[in-house]
Amino acid sequence: MLSGSRATATLISAWRRALRWISFETPLGIVPRLSIAFAAVAILAVVVNLVSEHGRTIIRSMERGYPAAPAEAGQQEADRLPASLETLLRATLARAERNDHARSARYREAVEAFTAARESYRTAVTPLLGAGPLTVLEEHAAAHAVLAADLVRASDTRPQLLQELNAELGSLDARITASLDRTVRIFGKVVSREFLAAASALLDEMATQTAALAVPQPATTKNVAALARNEAALAAILRDNEASFVRIEGRPWLDRMQRDLERFRRLRSLLIRIDREQEARIEAFAVSHATLSGEIRKTSANFEAARAFAAARRQSYDAFSAISAQEHRQRTLLVWLSVCILLLLLATSVNTVVSIVRPVRRLLTATRRMAQGELDVTVPRGGIKELDLLAVSFNHMAEQLAAAQALARQYHNQLEAKVEERTRQLQHLAEHDPLTRLPNRRQLLTHLETAMRTAAEHDQLVGVLFLDLDHFKYVNDSMGHVFGDRVLQAIAERLRSAVSAIGFSARLGGDEFTVVHERATDAAEIQRTGQELVLAFQEPLVVDGRELLMSLSVGASIYPEHGREPEALLRAADAALFRAKASGRSQLSMFSPELLEAAATKFATEQGLRRAVERGEFELFFQPEVDFATQEVLLVESLLRWRLPDGSYAYPNDFLPVAEDCGLIRDIGDWVLQTVVQQASRWHRAEWPGVRIAVNVSSAQLLDKRFVDTVQELLTRHSLPPDCIEFELTENVLQTGLHTIEALRQLRAIGVGVALDDFGNGYSSLASLEQLPLTRAKLDRSLIANIDTSTRSQAIATAIISLCQSLGLEVTAEGVENHAQFAWLRAHPSIAMQGYLLSRPVPGEVLLSAISGMPARMRALLQFHRPPVLERQARLRRIR
Repeated sequence: MLSGSRATATLISAWRRALRWISFETPLGIVPRLSIAFAAVAILAVVVNLVSEHGRTIIRSMERGYPAAPAEAGQQEADRLPASLETLLRATLARAERNDHARSARYREAVEAFTAARESYRTAVTPLLGAGPLTVLEEHAAAHAVLAADLVRASDTRPQLLQELNAELGSLDARITASLDRTVRIFGKVVSREFLAAASALLDEMATQTAALAVPQPATTKNVAALARNEAALAAILRDNEASFVRIEGRPWLDRMQRDLERFRRLRSLLIRIDREQEARIEAFAVSHATLSGEIRKTSANFEAARAFAAARRQSYDAFSAISAQEHRQRTLLVWLSVCILLLLLATSVNTVVSIVRPVRRLLTATRRMAQGELDVTVPRGGIKELDLLAVSFNHMAEQLAAAQALARQYHNQLEAKVEERTRQLQHLAEHDPLTRLPNRRQLLTHLETAMRTAAEHDQLVGVLFLDLDHFKYVNDSMGHVFGDRVLQAIAERLRSAVSAIGFSARLGGDEFTVVHERATDAAEIQRTGQELVLAFQEPLVVDGRELLMSLSVGASIYPEHGREPEALLRAADAALFRAKASGRSQLSMFSPELLEAAATKFATEQGLRRAVERGEFELFFQPEVDFATQEVLLVESLLRWRLPDGSYAYPNDFLPVAEDCGLIRDIGDWVLQTVVQQASRWHRAEWPGVRIAVNVSSAQLLDKRFVDTVQELLTRHSLPPDCIEFELTENVLQTGLHTIEALRQLRAIGVGVALDDFGNGYSSLASLEQLPLTRAKLDRSLIANIDTSTRSQAIATAIISLCQSLGLEVTAEGVENHAQFAWLRAHPSIAMQGYLLSRPVPGEVLLSAISGMPARMRALLQFHRPPVLERQARLRRIR
């Protein structure tokens, strides 16, 4: 046995020394690989024979080194521990649930049984496993016993705490009941005190909810929340009725009630916390139980494995001791077979090396020559079939490579020429507008920066002129975009020739162009350039044989006065252009700082409007229109207000023009319409059955094809009669065409009223009366403002009132602000009036009270104007 072991150790040592001499970083050839494989097989054959020869001796030596398999003693002791662990779990949970004599006795017996089972288990398992594997198990078992004791000890504190909680609740209830019993009797009837009855009812509910806490399980979240709400409600009753309690029971009684209620709250919180902590202990105890059960199962499995392994060693020894003389013949046969296999492997290896190495070397040589540029090289055929096919493929590849190289050289020359040409084209496209061939925005910024640096070095100025074609949209709409592109090209040519001596021009996009005046000496020179550009485009353009007059609006900024960055100069010139277009077009406007301030204000207003609807910052005020004859409110006009963050209100004239410019007017109008219909529906079903509300609508809303359907859908949804709503529109609605008039007719068809606002202030008032399907005309406040002093205003107002009444239209006079105006309008009792003299716009919550007081207000005004006033007005009419 010793000689075989020494031989095995020698072979292993030699193999390790050989591995140290081999560099695995360098790939091995086929000869070293086959040699290593042959050596490995030979070593393996020798090792197999040595193991076979000395196998029996090794097994016997192993058998003498280990004890025999143990008997079945100790199995029952090992099985007692899991059973006692389960018994301890049930007894502990039962003891934690309720403390009585039987459960306490079972808990003590379970603890004693568990301790005895642990000792028996250690005695049974230690002989095979040793003391080390049982250390973790013992630690878990000791910790589990401690958790069980903590769980039982903590469960004993809950009944005492619950008893104190009920005592505090009883004390509270007794005081409230005693106070109720002392209520005063007047004429044989009990005078009830609602807050005492409410407190008594809350205490009854709290008693029921406290009784639910007596269950040993943790209270539900819903029950705890209800009890907390009742505590807060009782505290609120004591606090809100403090004066009554002090008057009835005295300050000490109230202080005791508040202290007892606070102690009840603390006891209830402590009970809930104890229940939650107990629940955590139960969960930790369950987790410890599961962990300890797992450790017991693992240790028991190791114990059974050790028993089985010992039995297997005994059986192996018995099997090897039955070997006969036939083993010697088998070993001899195994030696001869090993020799034959080694010889066959050697012959195969030599033949493989010869068949592979020679063709591979020829392929390597040909590849090296091809890499050096010899594309006509060929490889001789021979060797195994796969390498011979590889040589044929290599020769075919060499032929194709030679042809491909010649073709690639030709294509490469052509590609280089095309790339050079495309690069020049792309460079030009990247810096110029493709339609007009003028520099684009990118090239403009580059040239402008260069011009600014040059001007700074020579103490000169640079002018940036922003150009916009007036009404160019009409050209595209009437003659098409193709013709419009030719117009833009003609404009670019005129600009190029007009500014070639002073600077350069560029196209930013659409019909917007920019001219940069380089090396200007003063601002007047830049202003003259702008005026010359405006005059240059007053000459007709000839495009495709047609003469066109295309005027320009120009905005100008100056470096460095208006900015030291290209973007700042462009922004300033754009602001100046906006003012030029607003001033009547075909004009030059120089930049001033006020333009950016106005633009910033407009931008801030626009941003605020976009968030106003979402934040609920819009509010509606209502101003009544009073019938002179009946002194009653005919209808109210809804007026929009924007509540600003500082609490002030913005009026429509301050933000509606911005809303029209940025396209938000339709969203705001839709919100106003929905709010008015909802408010009218509430009043119609309650305090004001005959409600009528006037709503101002914009042209954008009437141009919406869905507007009439939306109105009808809102009226139907809120069950509101159509005559409760009246739409007011200004005369600019006529500029939107027949579609708007048709929408108004559809509104009249469903019963909605239509009023013409600001009548008498436009240029087509009489045409409005003839074209629009109106129900009411409202005299503009500019007529009413001078009606008490101007005979012309009086004559115009009288004529308009007579004309409207002859057409069957109702008439409302707006802007009645003083007594003199009221006195003159008194001569026309068939009209309605609206103004600050009668009522200012008020919020919806106070409107009904303002309406109810309107007849008294009208009577007071009529009484104020005595007959002498009427006589003076009659004398004025006779004089006229």
